[in-house]
Amino acid sequence: MTETARWRGRHFFRACAALLIPAALAAAPGAASASVASCNVWTGVPAPNQGAFANTLNGVTALSPCNVWAVGFYQDAQNGARLSLAEHWNGTSWSISLPPGPDTNTNILNGVSASSPGSVWAVGKTGIASYIVKWNGSIWAQVPSPSPGNFDNTLQGVAAVSGASAWAVGGYSNGSGSNVLVLRWNGSKWTRTAAPSPGSNSELEGVAALSARNVWAVGAFSTSKGTKTLIEHWNGTKWAQVPSPNPRDLNGDIVLDGVAGTSASNVWAVGTYAGGGRLKTLVEHWNGRGWKLVASPSAGGFSALSSVTAASAGNVWAVGVSISQNTRKTLIEHWNGRAWSRVASPNPGTVSELAGVAITGKSGVWAVGDWSSGGIGHVLVAHCC
Repeated sequence: MTETARWRGRHFFRACAALLIPAALAAAPGAASASVASCNVWTGVPAPNQGAFANTLNGVTALSPCNVWAVGFYQDAQNGARLSLAEHWNGTSWSISLPPGPDTNTNILNGVSASSPGSVWAVGKTGIASYIVKWNGSIWAQVPSPSPGNFDNTLQGVAAVSGASAWAVGGYSNGSGSNVLVLRWNGSKWTRTAAPSPGSNSELEGVAALSARNVWAVGAFSTSKGTKTLIEHWNGTKWAQVPSPNPRDLNGDIVLDGVAGTSASNVWAVGTYAGGGRLKTLVEHWNGRGWKLVASPSAGGFSALSSVTAASAGNVWAVGVSISQNTRKTLIEHWNGRAWSRVASPNPGTVSELAGVAITGKSGVWAVGDWSSGGIGHVLVAHCC
């Protein structure tokens, strides 16, 4: 298939109202498993860019086939400022909805999650402070959030449980090393929650909430003996570090970037690690008793998975990037209940990568990222149904 054919888009979006399902069903474990199990063709979907310079999408969440949000940032061509960007799919087209950005130089959104159409959270950083905005069904508004670090505070992921419960994770720094940052929404405000921060540097990159008493967060921490995977769990009372494996051929950096699950015995975490002179994909699975490494394809000299979404025990998607011989391409992998395999994915530019993925109802799976040609960055949106 040519690049032009890939990016024309297919007219698979019919009568959005007929496809609309309740948000609770769309988010429920296994709810979409029957409808997306046959998803096998990824197609680029046109999406707008803000301005004429760099645009990127870092995360995506789906409430229904007619209600999908993606967030990231765009770069102002005049002064180079990175400003927050949000885009919305209404079942027919993507449109831009700009959140407020208090800093004149840096307002970046890294993750997004929703519990209802009127409760959509997006997180990142503004200046050196943590940054949280909420869509209430009509407008985006910034919501105050703790920033314990005097050097940097960055939120990487968010998980909405209900209108009165959500989690955001990342890291903060006071200038020497970094520490885990975990924030909790109680229905009225965001507060910092104690969580393990092992090693000389530690940070959480992704979070997934299966229920109010079952929340997982993943990342990495470093010691004098090297970098290790970091997985933490909230049991309704406290956060605790859970033992997680590291590949035998690990000889450099390692990080878990994304986490998703459908039940207490089916949780997935993805990322990348340095081994055998290459950067390889990293996949781990929780079976209810412990975390285990699971083999996954690695393409080229550099392969990384940045996000994962799960519909059922036999239907899981992960996305990222693959670099080989000075080419940078999107990477999409699928778990069918037996093995991970690489799936063909759109690559509209000379440089393309994916950063976020989400499953929704009957219309399949969404993935977002960015692509560029000639140094100009564009948002990248792909869909599989």
